[in-house]
Parts: sequence; C-alpha cells; structure tokens
Amino acid sequence: MKKLLGAAIGLLCLTLAALGVLRLWGVSAVSSSTLLRSGLTLGILAATLVVLVVIRFAFFSNPVAGYDAQRGNRAHPKR
Repeated sequence: MKKLLGAAIGLLCLTLAALGVLRLWGVSAVSSSTLLRSGLTLGILAATLVVLVVIRFAFFSNPVAGYDAQRGNRAHPKR
C-alpha cells in the first residue's frame, strides 16, 4: 500500500511539473478552472471515502471476531 501511495504521489508531482513547464512556454494544455474543478472533485471523493471508512468501522465492526485477552500477552483468536 505504501508503494502504491508513493507511486500515485510521484505521478501527481510529475504531472504538475509537466503542466508547469507547459505553462512556462505558453502552451495551455489544461485551463486553470478545469484543473481546479478536477482537484476539488478528487478532494470530495477522498473525503467521502474517509467518511465511509469511519462509518464502516464505527457501526459495522464485529466485536465477536476480536482476540481473547484472557490468554496472556500474545494475541490469540477467540474460539
């Protein structure tokens, strides 16, 4: 997961650098408003995903599937 996140961040940085160089040379590949709207869309999707994950673990967790704390210091599955 760490490698996937790092690759996504690296690809995003590379894309933004390429757009910056194109803007420097006067080439308008993407307008600022389109870039802003797509960034806001990604932000809304990320926030929605975080909320859904929090809801899932807050309301739909299975407490029976935990570990038995009575069996010592190591984690032992409940039977």
